[in-house]
Amino acid sequence: MMVFRMAQVAITGLALLALTVTPSPALVERYFARGLYPGLQQTLTSWSNLTGVALFDFITIAIAVVAIGFLVRAFRATIRARSLRPAVRAGWALVSLGSVVYLWFLIAWGLNYERPALETMLPYERGNVTSEALQKLAQRAVNEVNRLHASGHAHGFPAAAEMPPSLVQSLHRLERRLGRPAPTVPSRPKRTLLASFFRSAGVDGMHAPFLLETLLNPDLTAPERPAVLAHEWAHLAGYAPEDEASFVGLVAAMGADPASQYSAWLALLHEVVPLLPRDDQIRLLGALTEGPQRDRAAINQRQLQRVEFVSRASWRTYDQYLKTQGVTEGVASYSRVVGLFLGTGAVDW
Repeated sequence: MMVFRMAQVAITGLALLALTVTPSPALVERYFARGLYPGLQQTLTSWSNLTGVALFDFITIAIAVVAIGFLVRAFRATIRARSLRPAVRAGWALVSLGSVVYLWFLIAWGLNYERPALETMLPYERGNVTSEALQKLAQRAVNEVNRLHASGHAHGFPAAAEMPPSLVQSLHRLERRLGRPAPTVPSRPKRTLLASFFRSAGVDGMHAPFLLETLLNPDLTAPERPAVLAHEWAHLAGYAPEDEASFVGLVAAMGADPASQYSAWLALLHEVVPLLPRDDQIRLLGALTEGPQRDRAAINQRQLQRVEFVSRASWRTYDQYLKTQGVTEGVASYSRVVGLFLGTGAVDW
């Protein structure tokens, strides 16, 4: 029992230390992102790929059952003993359980949040991020979406559980360019028990950090799938902030098959257009041909399934989560992907 108590204290202390001490980004990059993590990712994802079931669902259910079990047992013991000691012990047990989960999250993936900003690791020119460049990128997105619509649809979009070989190869080429020491093992896109929540909250996909799985919203339209899948694989590759995952995922998709290219440009159009003045938005969206207009309408129709209060609550929670991980912009970091495209000229890589 004494050994168990000492282990509880040690684990809780480590978790508290991890919460309060910010490691050096350079050390995280050298020893975790380019040291421990690539091998760990290959092992965990290869293992979780053996099943089409979302293991994340079972892990979260198990954690919830254990936590509820502690609380119920403590409540009963407190009533019987007429003492708060059982409640204190249960509280300590829950803190220990939370510490284990948090350390697991950090070691398996979460330390990637402490990596240096992607701008510092790429040829990035802040002076290229201008209103004029934004207008040109938006026009380019409209032109590419119109150009690629027919070939993208003719090529065919991946099924919900499919891993497009061309997208995998493009991701690996991009990883070599970005200096990753080993190629990412892509994770099988999986359905999840959270599908109803995804639908209500307007969530397209999720990177499940414990066993490095990819969970997708089953309601995604076919043209959305490649870009969303590439985004989640970018998380898998160690790009934790949303803007960096969007950038890496979209660049990877732009270098893949015609369906992935179309999906990427359609997604980038969605990122760029809202940043423009209203008149420019109307002009550019009006220049889309009939095919892309239909695809955008289908996406908008899917998003109408969102339940507003669920969506607001989930995004507010996610915003706070991102800020606790050092992403000071919170969910606003999604729009920063446009700055990365402008500053790096990545559309012409």
